[in-house]
Amino acid sequence: MWDRGNLYVGASGRVICLRKRDGKELWRAKLPKHSDITTILVEQQIVFAATSGIVFALNSRTGDIQWQNNLKASGRVCILGNEAQAGVAAAIQAAQAAAASGAAAAAAAAAGAVVVATST
Repeated sequence: MWDRGNLYVGASGRVICLRKRDGKELWRAKLPKHSDITTILVEQQIVFAATSGIVFALNSRTGDIQWQNNLKASGRVCILGNEAQAGVAAAIQAAQAAAASGAAAAAAAAAGAVVVATST
């Protein structure tokens, strides 16, 4: 996701803010509880992040957590900001399901999406 020249990346329970013009890391926020996938949505001054059934709101300038909501839901949570992101979310969910059987790349290819995996 991007906002005002910055790129926000969700990776393994972290949200990382990079400056788009040179890739310099501006801040990194570690979320208290996380799964392998962290989805994000940027709106105005807030970065929303979801991981392990919890939604967080972070300050887009500092990465400070403003609030969190422990959803009463089982499994993974994915944030969708608009209809265009629905296809990406479907591809991520397919890759997550296939990862358990070792076929993540095949699932992503079948869904027609690019999935970037990161590790800590």
